[in-house]
Amino acid sequence: MSRLHGLRRLPDGRLRVRLTTRERDLLRALPDQLRPILTGEEPAEQVRQRLFPPAYDDPVDELEYREMVGPGLVAGRVDALDVFARTLDAGEARLQTWTVELSAEQAAAWLSAVNDARLALGSLLGITSEQQWERGPDRSQPSSVALWYLGWLEEELVTALTGGLPDATDPE
Repeated sequence: MSRLHGLRRLPDGRLRVRLTTRERDLLRALPDQLRPILTGEEPAEQVRQRLFPPAYDDPVDELEYREMVGPGLVAGRVDALDVFARTLDAGEARLQTWTVELSAEQAAAWLSAVNDARLALGSLLGITSEQQWERGPDRSQPSSVALWYLGWLEEELVTALTGGLPDATDPE
């Protein structure tokens, strides 16, 4: 990864995010689009099904589960979206580059928000399997390119967050 673009884990464990201002603007639009879907204010059942898949096959068990933990699942995702939005409003823009440093908690919120946005957009585009995405984005379709970008960003986040973990193949 280039030091000029992307994510980098800092020695103190924080993450430095360096993106173009256009990328930041794209990301800044996501919380306002996702929040009403997550909270049920906007009719988007297929997206909510993708974001909150059934935990049980039995409808009664599923209903009990949703009554017990459903509000907490939604609240956790909305909280992560709020942290994501606040950090996107922070940082520093110079010329065409925007930079912010994230704590571990903020980086986890980014991962949650980016994953939710990626799943929601994939659902809206009708992508239900990895095979449908093997050719990559359709560059003539902005939503397809945005989906590809969110996948890249999610991979960057995971790589940066796990960069400090020991290699499982290393004998200690």
